[in-house]
Amino acid sequence: MLLKLSKLLEILAFKLRQKSLYFELKHYLKSNQSYFKRIHYYERGMGKTYSLIKLAKKFKCPIAVKTESSVNYIRRMCRDLHIKDIQIIPCNNSFRGRKFDKILCEEDIDEDFINEVLKPACKCLVGYMNIDTYNNKNKFKQEYECIWTK
Repeated sequence: MLLKLSKLLEILAFKLRQKSLYFELKHYLKSNQSYFKRIHYYERGMGKTYSLIKLAKKFKCPIAVKTESSVNYIRRMCRDLHIKDIQIIPCNNSFRGRKFDKILCEEDIDEDFINEVLKPACKCLVGYMNIDTYNNKNKFKQEYECIWTK
């Protein structure tokens, strides 16, 4: 009995977290304010991409992703959800020169790319920013620096 209750509460908590993400991002899209939800690396599988797809369908705005594999993943997810006409844009040099009203951003997009390309290209940027990646940009330089050989 307690195991069934535990499973039910786990499903309910997942749904509530996904809905809270959806409504938080929806608020900023409706008010045309740029906003990045800061997330950690351990916040996986909580419905972030699903929320972006639903918002992209509702507000008819593109989703910017880091790599081509992310584009394929979101397309598969859209196909499984029977959602069509979602524009997915990989963040590469082909993005330069385009203008949009609103753009949804998936996590792991480079902060320099956001500041140099995405912000001038649109009025409203809403999405996720992985703070662990940006706080540890120079992690590998420090990790492999050898002081005792000098």
